[in-house]
Amino acid sequence: MSERGSERGSERGSERASQRASQRASQRMSERGSRSRSRTSRLSIAPRPRPEPAPPPSRGAVGRWIRGALLDNLALKFLSLVLAMTVYLLVNTDEEREIRVRAFVEYKYPPDKVLISDRIDEVTLTIAGPLRTLRDYNERELDRITLDLSTAPTGEVPITKNLVNLPPGLRVVRIDPRAVRVAFDKLVEKTVEVTPVTVGRPAHGYIVKEQKVVPATVRVRGAERLLAALTSIRTHEVSVQEHTESFDSQIDLAAPAGVETDARQNVTVSVRIDEELVTRRLPGVPVAVRGDGIDPARWAVEPSSVEVTLTGAVLAIENVKDKLAPYVKLAPADKAREASREAEVSLDGIPPGVGRRVSPERVKVVPIKPP
Repeated sequence: MSERGSERGSERGSERASQRASQRASQRMSERGSRSRSRTSRLSIAPRPRPEPAPPPSRGAVGRWIRGALLDNLALKFLSLVLAMTVYLLVNTDEEREIRVRAFVEYKYPPDKVLISDRIDEVTLTIAGPLRTLRDYNERELDRITLDLSTAPTGEVPITKNLVNLPPGLRVVRIDPRAVRVAFDKLVEKTVEVTPVTVGRPAHGYIVKEQKVVPATVRVRGAERLLAALTSIRTHEVSVQEHTESFDSQIDLAAPAGVETDARQNVTVSVRIDEELVTRRLPGVPVAVRGDGIDPARWAVEPSSVEVTLTGAVLAIENVKDKLAPYVKLAPADKAREASREAEVSLDGIPPGVGRRVSPERVKVVPIKPP
């Protein structure tokens, strides 16, 4: 009995010890949970600190930065610049480009023939080469293209690239036009008359009375068919504008296309200027009565007016036409008789060199009886 009681007492003691141990473990776990919750609440409630603004850079710092950017590693920066420029020049100078220029064309003809087809005096060249070489090239340095036609037949004559002289490094890509059409005729000479040409008008009252040229004929050269229809050659224009006197003028010849003259050949044109002569009719000019002791109011003229015709220089007639004074002259004996009579019409104010005619030449003079 005593052994069983002791066993039961020991079993109960062990049960109580395990209960106390489990209680202490649960108590520790609850304490840990409360501490973690308090930390979490403190972390969520605490405000974040604001970052302080950076202080503005001082002038000394900015200057040090610029100085460093320009002067630090100066040798390395200079080397980089040289390499960059070298690469740029190599790339650009090796680049192929094209330009278009004009080239003048000259011809060599057979000595006994003349070109009758249209001439091409210039062509357009397309030149290719390195850009740097093209930039230094001057179009004015280009020589003329010479076409030798001395042995060329009638037809198309090509303009080839080997006729163009270019500096080294440049080449001709295209020629426009690529050929010229040629046609020839026999070269001949001929003597033709020279026709002077004047332009303008002399001053008022003057006219060109005559014009002559010395020499009157010249020798010309050209195609046989062209000269066959040519009978004269004109001079360049000689102005007679506002001239009042005769004059001489040396002038060149105006040869038509395809006709050649001596390059030193000029002619003298003599122009004769004279006063212009005209005839003017002045109708209805009243006739006056004159005479010593004659009262014109006591005499009537039938018809009372005449027609006057003047012939002479324009300026002289214009100056005299307003001064004409036709009249009949009576003698003292006519006053005494107081009878009708015929009288010749006279004119005053006519200068020398002006011709005149009066119609009718005689009029009837009738005395007027007082009322």
